[in-house]
Amino acid sequence: MDGKIIQWFPGHMASALRVMSEEFKLVDAVIYVLDARCPVSSLNPEFEKFVERKPVVFVLNKMDLAARGVMAGFVSGAGRGYNMVALDSTKSGSTKMVVTAIERVLRDKIEAARAKGIKKILRVMVIGITNCGKSTLINNLARSGKTLTGDRPGVTRTKQWVPVSDYLWVLDTPGTLWPKFENPQIAKNLAYVGSIKDEVVDMVALAKGLLDDLVKLDVSCIERRFDGRGSFELICKKRGYILKGGALDEARAAKAILSEFRAGKLGRFNLDKLL
Repeated sequence: MDGKIIQWFPGHMASALRVMSEEFKLVDAVIYVLDARCPVSSLNPEFEKFVERKPVVFVLNKMDLAARGVMAGFVSGAGRGYNMVALDSTKSGSTKMVVTAIERVLRDKIEAARAKGIKKILRVMVIGITNCGKSTLINNLARSGKTLTGDRPGVTRTKQWVPVSDYLWVLDTPGTLWPKFENPQIAKNLAYVGSIKDEVVDMVALAKGLLDDLVKLDVSCIERRFDGRGSFELICKKRGYILKGGALDEARAAKAILSEFRAGKLGRFNLDKLL
């Protein structure tokens, strides 16, 4: 990527942060969803005000795509002292542990209400960067497709209150980044996993950068998937990504490389090791 820092902060994200701030006073706790392939890179500085003022349960989502040991590393670092859950929210029943964690962090509030003969209705805000799987997690919690989901950033554009049970409601919020990335590797990591819209980046440069970074993490993954430690150009030739006249179809190759990485076909990674 030639050291150029990717920036993407459309207007609806600024509006979303304002709405979240307004709704925040109504909630009892926060579910903070992170992409397990890069949990540290997924930490939005704009969310610090939420994390500091309410009980928080971190959810490392997409664990099926992440390197083993990523949760332990996060818990010992940025996640130290917080309640933590790791899961693949696309699997039925995987979110039961999230409900258990919420009940644990809000136990005092629940018991205080019970002592007064009141059945406390818990209201929990779900936050996270774009494309981290928030809506899929909520749909699993609610056991129905009550929120819009999609494998691309920016699907959820408005707040949505979703009933999980007769005592638990969750607020789905738009995936939100932050106005400026100071660390170019964080920006690249988020672009690799699809949290930055593909349309605003140079996909060929991004794919080439991904190959270079994956070699640093595990060169064998490239060798296995692409039959040898090939360059971007060699992958184009091996896959037959050739245009009329013999030119390389770089756009097609870039799309294939990024799609296969995001689907886990290249292996399981912790991109935060590149920071």
